Amino acid sequence: MSVKRAKPGPRAEERRERLVAAGYRAMVRSGLEGARTRDIAAEAGITIATLHYYFPTKDDLVRAVLEHTIRQQMLAPLGLDTDWDDGLAALRTMLTGLIRHADAEPGHFRLLNEMIWASREDPALREMIGAWHTDWHATVTGWLRGAQDDGRVRADLDPATTATLIIYVVLGVVTRPPLPDGAEDRLGDELHRLLATFEE
Repeated sequence: MSVKRAKPGPRAEERRERLVAAGYRAMVRSGLEGARTRDIAAEAGITIATLHYYFPTKDDLVRAVLEHTIRQQMLAPLGLDTDWDDGLAALRTMLTGLIRHADAEPGHFRLLNEMIWASREDPALREMIGAWHTDWHATVTGWLRGAQDDGRVRADLDPATTATLIIYVVLGVVTRPPLPDGAEDRLGDELHRLLATFEE
């Protein structure tokens, strides 16, 4: 017997968004394993049957929460649109913004880390995280190439490999053990020095 799906429409979309937001809060609070769909439904103000109407399985909800976590909780607060055409400025905004966000909302990054580990056993989650990582890598690579074209980033650096290093630095910073006092404030400047063309 197939599970009925919610019909598209403004009311359905509003309920779906409410469920995803409630799922996000519950998963940040209790972790992936600890978050129960019954509690998520109650927090969203709907019945468990209605939740399953929108998300037939918990895995379906987890995937929707992952999308919400990356786009709404991780990227939107950074305001990258302002610096998008200036690769070095965008890199600094991304790095410093994510550090501040990780300090203010550590549960968000703990949840993202849990999802990354869970993706090893969930092909759909792995595909979503892979697509996000591919897009992120392409964006950072593009920023570096643009800055190389402007003569502000060293020409001897391979943009794709450097983008990989930057992404892993960022992931390490936001899921880090405590760093020495003030280290976070210097990372943007040091990254700029490493990337910049040599001055005479």
